[in-house]
Amino acid sequence: MARLVRELEAHESVSLPDYTALHRFSVEHPERFWKRAAEFLGVSFQGSLEPLFGSADGPTPLAKSWFPSVQLSFAENLLKGPDDRLAIVSWSELGLKRRMTLGQVRGAAGALQRHLKSLGVTSGDRVFAFMPNIPESIVSMVACASLGASWASCGTDYQLQGLLVRAERVKPKVLVAARSFAWRGGISRLDETVAGLVAQVPSIEHVILVDYLEPKAGAELPLRAGVTVSSYEEITASPSALDTSSRFPFSHPLYLMFSSGTTGKPKGIVHGAGGTLLEHKKEMILHGDVRPGDRVFYQTSTSWMMWNWLVSALACEATVVMYDGDPLLEDGMVLWRLADEERVTHFGTSAAFLGALEKQGREPAAKFALKDLRALMSTGSTLYPHQFDYIQQRIKPLWIQSISGGTDIIGCFGLGCPLKPVVRGEVQSKSLGYDVQVFGTDGKRTVGQEGELVCCSPAPSMPVSFLDDGDGAQYRAAYFSEYGAVWRHGDLVRETESGGLVFLGRSDATLKPSGVRVATADLYAVLQRDSRIAAALAVGYTAPGETSEKIVLFLVLSAGSALDEGLRKEVAAMLKASNSFFVPAAILQSPDVPRTTNNKLSELSVKRILRGDDPGNRSALANPECLVFFENEGLAAVKQMLG
Repeated sequence: MARLVRELEAHESVSLPDYTALHRFSVEHPERFWKRAAEFLGVSFQGSLEPLFGSADGPTPLAKSWFPSVQLSFAENLLKGPDDRLAIVSWSELGLKRRMTLGQVRGAAGALQRHLKSLGVTSGDRVFAFMPNIPESIVSMVACASLGASWASCGTDYQLQGLLVRAERVKPKVLVAARSFAWRGGISRLDETVAGLVAQVPSIEHVILVDYLEPKAGAELPLRAGVTVSSYEEITASPSALDTSSRFPFSHPLYLMFSSGTTGKPKGIVHGAGGTLLEHKKEMILHGDVRPGDRVFYQTSTSWMMWNWLVSALACEATVVMYDGDPLLEDGMVLWRLADEERVTHFGTSAAFLGALEKQGREPAAKFALKDLRALMSTGSTLYPHQFDYIQQRIKPLWIQSISGGTDIIGCFGLGCPLKPVVRGEVQSKSLGYDVQVFGTDGKRTVGQEGELVCCSPAPSMPVSFLDDGDGAQYRAAYFSEYGAVWRHGDLVRETESGGLVFLGRSDATLKPSGVRVATADLYAVLQRDSRIAAALAVGYTAPGETSEKIVLFLVLSAGSALDEGLRKEVAAMLKASNSFFVPAAILQSPDVPRTTNNKLSELSVKRILRGDDPGNRSALANPECLVFFENEGLAAVKQMLG
C-alpha cells in the first residue's frame, strides 16, 4: 500500500500523507485511482483501461459497465506463475493431506475443461457445484471460468431443500457433486441428496461425481433418464494443457451467489469476472498485505463468499490453504496445528469460532509457535474488543484484521490497513475506492453516532445484475429503496474520528425499547464474557394492541447451567450496568438459536415467529429444526409473560 502511495504521488501529482488522504483520492478520482490500481495489482488483460465506464445505464443508480474496452481471462489471472509453485494445500479432518502445484492445477483443470467442452459447455452456460472445501472445487471452478461459463456453489452443509431453492434459479447444464464428505471423524454419504437434486432440476444434463474420500467405493448412482454421469477422478487422471486464450468482457458473469435469504427468497446475485478479480486483489494485496509466496487460510465452506475470496489468493501469487471438516476437533486446536505445520501467514476465521475457543479456555500459543503467522482476519459477525485481547494474549501478537462486507459485493466495505494502527474493537479502515459512509436518522453523514452503513459511489464488485430480474426492480429494491442513489447495506455501524468502523449488527434487527435504538451486538458483547452463556439471541416484541417494543432475550446455556431466577437477575444486572435500555422484559432459555449457514444469527426468523408470521426461508439456516422451539414453547412463553 505504501508503494502504491508513492506511485500515485509520482504519477498523479498528488500529496497523500496518510490513509485518509489515500482513501479520499480513491473515491474522488475513480478514473485515476482504478486505472492505476489495475496496473499496480498486475491484472492481465487485453484492450484499454480507458474509459472507466461504458455509456449504457445499469440497472441501479450505481451500477456501471466497468472498463468496457477490457477483455480478460479469470482463469489465466488465477494461475499465473511457474509450474512448480505450490498452489493449494488441503487438509481433511480424516488425516488426508494434499498439495497441488500450479502445474498440477493447470493439468487437472485442462482435463476438466476438455471434458466440459465435449459436453457442449460454452460461454453463457451455468455450472452448479455441491462440494466440500477441497481442491477439486477450485479446479472445477477454474475449468468452468476458462470457458466463460458461470459458477454457483453450495457446501455440504446444505440439505436438499436449500440446494433446490438455489439450483432451480441457476438452471445449470452441469452439476459437479461430491458423493461424500468428512465430518466429526466419519464419512457422510451424499448420494441420496445428489439424486434428489438431479431429479428435481430439469436443466441438469450432465453430472460429474467427485469421490475423493472413497474412490470406486460407491455403487452406481441412479439418476434421471438421459443425464450423463462421469467421474472427476477418471477425467483428471490424464492431465491436459489448460487453454486460457478465451477472453471475455470485464463484466462477464463469473459467479452466481446467493444472499443468506433469512427474510425470504434468497437474492440471486450475478458477479462479474473483472470486478471480482480487481476487488479481491485490491483487498488482499493492498489491505491485507498478501505477498508472493504467502500462505492464506480461511475457515469457510463453498457456500460462503469467503471461499470465492480465498481462491483469489492464487491471483496474488500466494498459496491457498484449505480445511475440510469440523474446526473444533482436537479441542479446537486442529486449525492452529494446520497453521503451524503449513506455515500459514494469514489466518482467516470468524468471531464465533474465536468466541468458542475463548469460552473453552483454549490457548493455541501454549502449543504452537505459529512462526510464520503475521495476520489474523475475522469476519461473519462482530469481533468484540475483548476478543482482540484474547487473540494477542492467547494466540499470538498479530495484526488483527477485522473485516466486513458481504455476498452482495463479494468483498468488503471495511478492511485492515497496514498504514494505520489497530484500534481494539474496530475495523481499521474503509475499503479503497468505496465511498463508505454512515447515515444517521436524517439521512446525512454522521461520525461518532450509530447509523446505517451506506456506499455513495459505484464500485467494481457491485453486482452486474440479479437472477430473474430483467428490469432491475429486485436489485434496486434490495439496496436503493431508502436513499435513492445511495447503496444501503443493512448494517448498523459507527464511524470513529480516526476513520475506523465499529459494526453493531444488522440494522433490520435493531431493537427499539421505549423508542431508543439498541444494537443487538451491544447486548451480545456484554453477555459474551459469561462462561455460563453459550449463545444469546435478542429480538424486539410488541404485544398486540401496544406500540412500545420490548426486548426478549433467549439464552443457550452451557452444560451444567440452568436459567433460574438468580441467573435472570444477574443477566439483567450485567446488561443494566452497560445501559439501562439493554435490560430485557423477558429472559428465556432455549436449546439453540437459529444461525445461517454462514454462522450469522438470524434474529429476524425469531422476530417473525413472535409476531405470528412465517419465519421465512428455513433452507437458509444451518439448524432450521431449532425454530420448532420458538414456534411452540418460545412463542407461548413470551405471550404468557408479555401479552
